[in-house]
Amino acid sequence: MVVILSRPQYTRTQIGYLILQYLKMKKSLLFIISFTLLPGIFADAQKTWESGQRKNVIKFNPTPMLILENIRNVTFSYERLVKPQQSISIKLGYLVFPRIIDDTILDLLAISGRSKNGINIGFDYRYYPLSRNRRAAPDGLFIAAFISYYGFQFKNNFDILNTTVDQNGSFTGNLNIFNAGIQLGYQFLFWKRLSVDLILLGPCLSYYSASLKVSGDLDAEEIKNINHEVVNKILSRFPVLKTIFSSEGLEFTGHKSTLNIGYTYAIQIGFAF
Repeated sequence: MVVILSRPQYTRTQIGYLILQYLKMKKSLLFIISFTLLPGIFADAQKTWESGQRKNVIKFNPTPMLILENIRNVTFSYERLVKPQQSISIKLGYLVFPRIIDDTILDLLAISGRSKNGINIGFDYRYYPLSRNRRAAPDGLFIAAFISYYGFQFKNNFDILNTTVDQNGSFTGNLNIFNAGIQLGYQFLFWKRLSVDLILLGPCLSYYSASLKVSGDLDAEEIKNINHEVVNKILSRFPVLKTIFSSEGLEFTGHKSTLNIGYTYAIQIGFAF
């Protein structure tokens, strides 16, 4: 519903008076805003390095291993203050998922070799509002913008059973996740050295892509059965993928991608210097 208000009629003298009052009110409002905000802005601009302020923090992130079963992940990050209340950091980690495929599949294939590896990389920019923190950055409340990438790939070689001649092949897969979002957290510096970094709130936009492929001396029906078996194993091991991919979308012969809303949180332990 749109409401339209009728415009009242004024004389020239009244219009001139209203304009004069408006200019006075605008001038007063600008004065009040300037008096309230400018001292804080200039004070913030004049922030300098405090004596003994730590400019570097090296951290270890154990979160994936704490919340995800059988996930091996070693991630380190380096945070560097570029201004008294601003920092940038880079994260780099090695990521390994648990074994997904059994030694045999449908009594048709025998797995003869496995390889798997993964990596995660991240960058973030942090702002520490010193006016709300008791101590100098990197201690205290922070707001951050971040981007990150998680990638995992695997390859399994197999021998085909119940054949008169040696037949073999392989199937490969990969999963890639790109995230971009914001974070709200708090970093504690105990004894001026020990860092406990808590990311409490981290909404993000996540892009997922996955592909699976099989090669070898198999007919179309055998590939279909193997595909169904392996996809079920993947979804049973990682139920979260059910909300991202359908079992029909995870196929050896294809690629699947989707955009979704994600969420990040973490605890990191580090050393400041």
